[in-house]
Parts: sequence; C-alpha cells; structure tokens
Amino acid sequence: MKKRIVSVLLTAAMVMTLAAGCGGKSGSESNDGGDSGEAEYKVALVVNQKFGDKASMDDLASGADQAAEDFGVEIAKVESQDASRYEEDIRAMADQGYDMIVTTYAYMTDATKLVAKEYPDTKFSAIFQTINDGEEKYDNVWDTEFHGEGAFYLGGYIAGLLTKTDHVGFVVGAEEPTPNAEGNGFMMGVLASNPDAKVEFSYVGSYEDPATAKEVTSAMISQGCDVIQTDSGASNAGVVEACQEAGVLCAGEITDYWDTYEGFYGIEGIGFGDTVYKAIEAMINDEFVGGEHGIRDLTNGGYFMDWDAFNRFAEANDEYGEAMTEAITKAQELEQQIKDGTLEVPFDTEVPNWERIKTTYGE
Repeated sequence: MKKRIVSVLLTAAMVMTLAAGCGGKSGSESNDGGDSGEAEYKVALVVNQKFGDKASMDDLASGADQAAEDFGVEIAKVESQDASRYEEDIRAMADQGYDMIVTTYAYMTDATKLVAKEYPDTKFSAIFQTINDGEEKYDNVWDTEFHGEGAFYLGGYIAGLLTKTDHVGFVVGAEEPTPNAEGNGFMMGVLASNPDAKVEFSYVGSYEDPATAKEVTSAMISQGCDVIQTDSGASNAGVVEACQEAGVLCAGEITDYWDTYEGFYGIEGIGFGDTVYKAIEAMINDEFVGGEHGIRDLTNGGYFMDWDAFNRFAEANDEYGEAMTEAITKAQELEQQIKDGTLEVPFDTEVPNWERIKTTYGE
C-alpha cells in the first residue's frame, strides 16, 4: 500500500447496523467476495476523530476497505469522538461479536485495555498506542507505535534546500511524543542541509482545526518563512490555505493537496491504513501477534516518502525544479542510509526548539 491515499475505497453498500446502545456515529460495510452468505470475519474500526478528514482517519478506513475487498471481511466504522464514550462504543462492538476491533491513538488506550480484558476471545489492534511494552501483556492485543523522525528528517533536508529566505516553518497538530520527535527530526534535516536557516515551530492544538492552523501558519509567514511543513491531520487544510494565499511552498503528511495548490511540493506518507490491513490479514491467516508491541517507521513501511509527489512538483515548477531534483537525489541517498542503519535519526521527544537542535546536534 505504499502509495498516496487519495480516497476511501467504497466497495460495498453502506448499511446502518450499529445497535442503539452505541453512542458513536457508525456505518457497516461488507464485501463477501461475491458470495451471498455472511462474511466469515467481522472487523470494527472505532476511531476517535471524524472520517472524511482526507488524512489519518480516511487512511485507516482505506486500509480496512481494501481488506474487505481482498479478504471478504465485513467492516463496521464507528466515530467515537467523546472520550466518555470510548469504552462503551468499543464494548458495543465486542458485544456484537466482531472478531477484531481496531482502536486509534493513545486517547483510547485505557478503554481498549479494559474491554480487551473483558473479551479475551476478541482480537484488538491498537493503532499508535503503547500497551504491550511493559510487564503486563494482553494476549489478544497487538499495539503499534509510529516513529516518523526518519521521514521528517528527509522532509526537513529538502525544505532546507528549497528555502530562499533561510526561514522554514513546521506546524504540528498537538503535543505528543511522536509528533515532537517528527518536529525534531525535521529540524535536524534542515540543519544538515542548511545550517544557516532558522525553523519556526508551533502546535495547532488539534488535528481537526483548520482555522487555527491557518492563523498559526500566517504568523510564520509574516515572520519570513517561505517553506512550511505541516503534520496536523485535518488541520493541514488551513496550513495549505495560508500558504496558497501568501504564495509560499508547503508540504504535508498523508494527504495530497496538489489539486488545491501547486505550491504543495511533497508528502510524507504514514502507513496507518497499511497497518490496519496487515492486522486483518494476520487474523485471517491465523498469524495475529497478540501480546506484542510493534514500532513502525521508515524502515518497515510505517512511514514512506511519496517521491512521485516530489518529482511531480519538480517537473511542473520552473522556478524550483532544478533545486527540487537535486534535493530529491540527495534525500533518497539519505533515505537508504536510514534504512540500512548507517544514518540514525534519534527519537527525540522534547518539545521542538531550533536553538536546542543547533546546540545539541550541530557540528
């Protein structure tokens, strides 16, 4: 699935089937491979944000839909946006006999663990969560952590070569360990390619607030930033809008905004959907690795650079084409070094700060 996620695959009729006891918005979708009987496996995707974000939620849904198409599983999708409903919404799907329940992000970890204990025969895939890395193990839970510092290091390296003002911005949805590490990785990449540059950093405070993201980005642009990297889910739309209005370059994670703005020059892909797909595939093949904690990163498909998007920009942009082509060549060399272990980008989870990065990682 190492390709841009451009839309959720709609491969079967949408039927509202969730019991009245579940408070989240939901729909179920099934694909039985052409047979008329019920699907052999049922999977529930219970998420803490809205679908339709053109970002991580849609990527997760796309992975589930692809599994429905390939394996004939029935998929139910539930938006459980209120923290007070997490436990009840997850339990409702377990009560309905779903073979696997996929939950999202650390916000849902406590609820996932609690319901997993109550339903030991139900499998749980905990996306971007930390559950089985301590002494207590959950044999019916496979949890995965995502480390994006390597991919964003490459993004920072490219940004450092594209900026003409030596002033770059990085916008993150919220303060969390992995996004912090991604911000620090980005700054390390900028430092490696352009030590004379400066990087501004800011949180939006939400992955679903384009208006605030636009304000944050506009403030960076007013300070002289001419290249902006965003890492903020559905809030990315506000970053792109601010960059388009100002005529500055921007890049983002997961979502392709090229059709919106041709100054959008590249994408760091995150394999959320790929992780859901692999979890379902493992269950079907009786290879589900419960009780284990995994880390997904640039080396194993958890993150990937969408080089097609970067090359597209290079081919379409006379002003930046040559610089981008050279940046891609060098960044791909660095990518290989990260994958083979000769270049290590630290998982630095402190709040990103340019002066600290220069002091700590500069020559």
